[in-house]
Amino acid sequence: MHHDALPLSKSTHIRVACGGGDREVTIASLRRRLGIDALVRLHPADFRALPPEWRHFVHFNLEHTTNAAGERYAVVPIVTPGCRRDDGTEVLPVVDLAPRRIGTCLEVRQGVPLAEIGPDLFAHSLPHIRSPGQLAQALVERYRDLFPDLSDAEIAARGCAITRIAFDP
Repeated sequence: MHHDALPLSKSTHIRVACGGGDREVTIASLRRRLGIDALVRLHPADFRALPPEWRHFVHFNLEHTTNAAGERYAVVPIVTPGCRRDDGTEVLPVVDLAPRRIGTCLEVRQGVPLAEIGPDLFAHSLPHIRSPGQLAQALVERYRDLFPDLSDAEIAARGCAITRIAFDP
């Protein structure tokens, strides 16, 4: 995988659902309010698929992530996905903080080819992501709008970042 890294999403602000609308807030204010270091954002269907009894969760991002072992994360559903405009600017997603799950990151691996991910990691990923092929499909669906200049094959070829989280009881 020899290519320039894709741009990461904006990490200073996000939009939060509230009172039938949404408002832009700083990530710093959410850190203080929730006692976390950052957010892990899931599409609504993915968040609903996360079994509530699970204490461990493996999340996959495209190529690389800013997640770090030892940090605390709130896993939240996306209400409205973000996107990247033709000029490269990012439209912020809207997230819902109410149904959040909070946990500590145990491990992060960057730039892992999809074919190298084993069953031990898929066992704790979302129920519809149990193989490299299913992961490739999920990454393409998740990131196609953010990187419209990349083909589906180019998205999958970027590999992924792996984040292992242990949820609070």
